[in-house]
Amino acid sequence: MAIGNGSLRRKAASNRRVVVLVVPPVEELDLVGPIQVFSAANRLAGKPVYSVEIATNGKDLKVQGEGGLLAFLAETNYQGLSKNFDSLLLVCGVGTRNVRDPALFAWLRRVAPTVRRLGSVCLGAFLLAEAGLLNGRRATSHWRFSKELARRYPMVQVASEPVWVKDENIYTSAGIAAGIDLALAWVEEDCGNAIAAEVARELVLFLRRPAGQAQLSVSLAAQANEMKSIQELQVWIAEHLHKELSVQLLADRAAMSVRNFERVFAREVGMSPARYVRQVRVEAAQRMIERSEKGLEQIALACGFSSADLMRRAFIRSLGTTPRALHLLAKTVVQKRAATVARRAWSQRKMQLSNLHSSPSSNTGSGGIRG
Repeated sequence: MAIGNGSLRRKAASNRRVVVLVVPPVEELDLVGPIQVFSAANRLAGKPVYSVEIATNGKDLKVQGEGGLLAFLAETNYQGLSKNFDSLLLVCGVGTRNVRDPALFAWLRRVAPTVRRLGSVCLGAFLLAEAGLLNGRRATSHWRFSKELARRYPMVQVASEPVWVKDENIYTSAGIAAGIDLALAWVEEDCGNAIAAEVARELVLFLRRPAGQAQLSVSLAAQANEMKSIQELQVWIAEHLHKELSVQLLADRAAMSVRNFERVFAREVGMSPARYVRQVRVEAAQRMIERSEKGLEQIALACGFSSADLMRRAFIRSLGTTPRALHLLAKTVVQKRAATVARRAWSQRKMQLSNLHSSPSSNTGSGGIRG
């Protein structure tokens, strides 16, 4: 299977050019997942928002997948890339996290200050760390490798739980599906929450996870149980958080007695029904706080908490922080993002004015006016 970027080629100067740099062999989904997100964003936005290019660090443009079943075709070696791309996403594999390529690392160090976003999927954080780009920064990677990342690169502030982490213009993400979450976050930054949500629905994602979401989310880990009735109940719970979800009600939906339901649920999910419901409500409220303009009381009621105070207690128990603190943090991030956009727009405007004043048509000394 070969993937080019025919459908994603830049059609207008305003397109955001994203370079996906692969160090093969790679985990297939680490590469395909983010590209699919950008492709879906183009389609749903009704215009070519992104042009995506695949580059590799090798002379051979064939990119082998770690599974051995799929192969991809890059367009160029990274040294052949033209300048002025908006974002760079680095993808490698389990084995290639140990690659030592001084030329590649030097190139990454040169590029990092010039791009709006530099990101990595899964173990790509190891290569960014080896290049020295994560020194003094918060970063994440696949939870199985977080201790190794921290041990090998003690100057990196490794956060093992988040799905993805942003530190200034550098983004790192956890394993496999988290690359999709990171790409969705970029789409949200560029196109807004509505398009990002549409892309998530297009890709049939059960949950669109924010940066602070734990890699081993209770909503995801608990779906791995064996009983279909419990799986279906978990989906129903997520869709009806605003209701009063008593153990009796849940047992009735599972067609079990309360005693048997509590025993089966605890065995399959690893926690009591009451604790599971509380945790899912906390996760839902966390997403709403980070992504909506609703007040804390509205969010509490929408997620099934009878009051904002009960939601606050649940947050402290589950997350170690309060909804208000999370809300203020989210507001600060939005304000910083808006200020960055404004500064960038003003810089572009000044450059346009400068180019206008320095053009030959505006220079009377170059023959534009004659006596």
